[in-house]
Amino acid sequence: MLRESGITIKQAIEMECLNKSKIIAGHRGIHNIVSRVNIMADPDILDWVSEGELLLTTAYSFKKDDVHIQKKLIMESSKKKLAGIGIKIYPYMNSLSKEVIDLADSLGFPIIDIDYSTPFVDIMTPVFKEIFNKQAALLQKVERVHNDLMDVVLRGESVKEIIKTLKQTIQNPIIVRDHYFEEYIYEKNENEIYDYNMFIEKSKEFFKNNSEHKNIDVKIERIEQYEDKPVKKIMIPIIVKGDVYGHILVWQIEREISNYDTVILESASTIIALEFLKKSSVHDVEHRYKAEFFEALISNDEKRKKNALNRSNIYKLDCNAYYTIVNIYIKKIHNERNLEFKNKIILNLEKLCTYNKWNSLIIEKEETIYILNMWKTEKDVENKGRGFVAKINEYIRENVKKEEYMIGIGRDYKGLDQVYKSMQDADKAIEIGTMFNKDHVIFFEDLGIYKIFCKEHLNKELKKFYKETLLVLVEYDQKKNTEFVKTLQIYFETNGNLKKTSGLLFTHYNTVLYRMQRIKEITGKDVENSEDRFNLETALKIMNILKCL
Repeated sequence: MLRESGITIKQAIEMECLNKSKIIAGHRGIHNIVSRVNIMADPDILDWVSEGELLLTTAYSFKKDDVHIQKKLIMESSKKKLAGIGIKIYPYMNSLSKEVIDLADSLGFPIIDIDYSTPFVDIMTPVFKEIFNKQAALLQKVERVHNDLMDVVLRGESVKEIIKTLKQTIQNPIIVRDHYFEEYIYEKNENEIYDYNMFIEKSKEFFKNNSEHKNIDVKIERIEQYEDKPVKKIMIPIIVKGDVYGHILVWQIEREISNYDTVILESASTIIALEFLKKSSVHDVEHRYKAEFFEALISNDEKRKKNALNRSNIYKLDCNAYYTIVNIYIKKIHNERNLEFKNKIILNLEKLCTYNKWNSLIIEKEETIYILNMWKTEKDVENKGRGFVAKINEYIRENVKKEEYMIGIGRDYKGLDQVYKSMQDADKAIEIGTMFNKDHVIFFEDLGIYKIFCKEHLNKELKKFYKETLLVLVEYDQKKNTEFVKTLQIYFETNGNLKKTSGLLFTHYNTVLYRMQRIKEITGKDVENSEDRFNLETALKIMNILKCL
């Protein structure tokens, strides 16, 4: 904020305290900013000076005949970005050498010839007072804008209104990027001709090309092309609880973005951070209530379920409508990065549901995302159900690797109190899909005989059937280290084609014939007999199901 909080060399030389002094070199630097005044009493002071200082000294400290030392002082002062140097030349020297003057001119570093009768304190005090007054006025301006922004928040206005207020000061296009909800927020005035869509597309590309860009926690400047011209863009981080939740993006088109503007933007970022925190907290609370509602809805506790049904109108759910549960299982959602990724998936699924006007409730549970969707009529289920799932799968497929997700869809049931059945169906569809490497989208309704195997009350009978039919072969393989069960599985997969079976097993045709004979001897079942063949194939399916039970 050097420029806005200091005075120029030109303004300083025009002050009464320096009206007897004059600039004798480095006139190009008359607009250098003076932020403070210092006195050189020690030749080593250059080790302690700061940018923007006006250094006061006497020619006594110069070596009278050592031009090299004089030039070194000017050179080092310029390198340190001092505003300039004021020297009482008389009575210690008649004038500075031409070499020193020429050096100061080439550097644009002002040298002020201070009247010998003016005490340094008479210069320091008024200059400091002028700088202080300017800084106080600047702080007042910052405070006014900050208060205006706070008034916007206290009135309950949105981030858009904050941007509108900001633009009165910044006078340049402004967009706020919300990383949590992946939104771009802006307020376009009637007279503006900027292409905000272009700004947004460029910003999307910037953040998409490198995910680390979203974590930039300091102000940065970069150049972008706008209408074939290079334009400076300023990025100010919006930080919530130590994490970067977004950025304020400003394009310098109408006027230069000053340090004062940057202070205003940084002040605005803290206010927008509060809005982001409030928004994300509300969203988290809403999801927690949704999860609690869903848990009560599928609970075996009739009292909890009844309370949930009584609150269903909060989520615009009709107790007598038709309902379908979609289970989206995403593997390896454990570390912090993946949790952020899952939150992104949920937010975008919510946008997808809103865009398509689906009456849906999205609930997250560990590695699973459940979508509860309401259909007004059975005809809606028939006409729209598969399309609903197709669009969800399209989004998931575009954002999650194929091998890392599965989608299970339960049957539709009439009545909100029957939702638990659809959820159980969806869960079973995932289990069976995992066991048999089926497609990544599995409708429970399409599982055929597997639907029967999934009934929990049949577990005892399934186990008994498996033990009576196949267990003896499984135990034989384990004891003798043979592959009769694997051979039988591939035999059924190839529809009893012994040649294909031998090829897939990488073994001789006669070996397969021998194995099939031994299977008959061990199990007492003959695959040539239709009933025995059905029982063996069914027992294999039950075996795979029992592994997951």
